[in-house]
Amino acid sequence: MIQIAIAVAATVLTVGWFVLNRRYKESFTEVIGSIDGEEYRYPELFFVGFGIMHAVHYNMNTKQARKRIHEIAEITGKKYAQYYFYVTRGAELTYAYLALMGMTVLSMVAGSTLLAGLGILLAALAAMYMEQELDNKLSERRDALQADFPQVLSKLALLVNSGMVMREAWNKVAESGAGVMYEEMKVTMQEFQNGVTEVEIYRNFAERCGLKDIRRFSSTMVQNLQKGNAELAFFLREMADEMWEEKKHLAKRKGEAANSKLMLPTACIFLGILIMIMVPAFANM
Repeated sequence: MIQIAIAVAATVLTVGWFVLNRRYKESFTEVIGSIDGEEYRYPELFFVGFGIMHAVHYNMNTKQARKRIHEIAEITGKKYAQYYFYVTRGAELTYAYLALMGMTVLSMVAGSTLLAGLGILLAALAAMYMEQELDNKLSERRDALQADFPQVLSKLALLVNSGMVMREAWNKVAESGAGVMYEEMKVTMQEFQNGVTEVEIYRNFAERCGLKDIRRFSSTMVQNLQKGNAELAFFLREMADEMWEEKKHLAKRKGEAANSKLMLPTACIFLGILIMIMVPAFANM
């Protein structure tokens, strides 16, 4: 009975492949042509995922989808966030479908139910891998921003305290280093030059960076603009000191996390050594 179910599933998935190939292969040529082959493997097959999304009328306006698009916007920019979300979902569905179809067909041919179960596992892992890759990129970006933020605040505080206006101080600091934070500051400089209001500029900066501390910095900057900049230097010094302390705590937490991750491999190595010592000893008794 199980073999019959596997055979039916393999037939349905294979027929589905041919249907998707016939109906959608030419429909998404433009989108597939714009995909970076280094970032996404086998993009020429993504018509499968895009076709499934089209067939089921995939909704990109759900709460979960909007949240993910907002996170992707931190990595790619707001302009391209929906595009990358769409491509990533298409990639996940494609990899999952092909893994499930391939392993189900092999299961039918080999007469092994284990292969069918493995196909379900591979399909789930393929989708999880893509999501994890996005999470890793987002985490790396936020860590880089968090690492540079205290230094940027210290530089801004020093320049503003010496009498330099905020816009000039911002430009000088933006040109003084390299990294994600400094690149975002340069984007803000371009907005300055394009005539965007300072209130919008700081809000855009916070939205692109996505960190809670930077949002707080942005809010305070907007309040200072509305009330006058009398307390700006004091605020920058105070927040810089606070961020340096936070950076120390973050480094300590990461060190503790790294130690805890090493405990399992260390225990396994110890157990292996113990077995190597004990087995010959018991064999000679």
